Amino acid sequence: MVGVVFLGWDVGSILLLYWLESVVIGLLNVPKILSARGNIFGKVFDSAFFTIHFGGFCAGHVFFLKEMFEVDISLPVLFSFNPITIAAASFFISHFVSMMVNFYGKGEYKTRSANNQMFLPYGRVVIMHITILLGGLLAQKFGAPVYALIFLIGLKTFIDLAAHNKEHTQTEIKL
Repeated sequence: MVGVVFLGWDVGSILLLYWLESVVIGLLNVPKILSARGNIFGKVFDSAFFTIHFGGFCAGHVFFLKEMFEVDISLPVLFSFNPITIAAASFFISHFVSMMVNFYGKGEYKTRSANNQMFLPYGRVVIMHITILLGGLLAQKFGAPVYALIFLIGLKTFIDLAAHNKEHTQTEIKL
């Protein structure tokens, strides 16, 4: 918030970063689903369903980010050396290390069902939906995209803390 208000950062770029982090989390969720408890057919089905469903939400979100916040999502931007790609790479490294340390290293995969693992990232979908719908509506109505950022910061903080706590403190999740 300070960066946008006082340093001239672009709200659209921050929303794009949140979207990119969601994509990273979604990509890393597939091996988690496949490693979690359950029969192989169920795990393959859950991972395929998740890929299509979560991927569809991500595709829809990036469309609205492009249209409502004029975010540049062209391949040259996403695959060039710039602050956005550096941040996305750091998200990948951070979440990959967390997956290796917590999910595999601490054996979380042994106690989590594939079906429950599949649903863990969906809080991010809710955050982006509300941010785009309510924040975007207010941003367009008042000409100030900072309203979308306020929604993002508040919702992300609340839901990410709850999801992180749930993911790393439960000893067993039932099928």
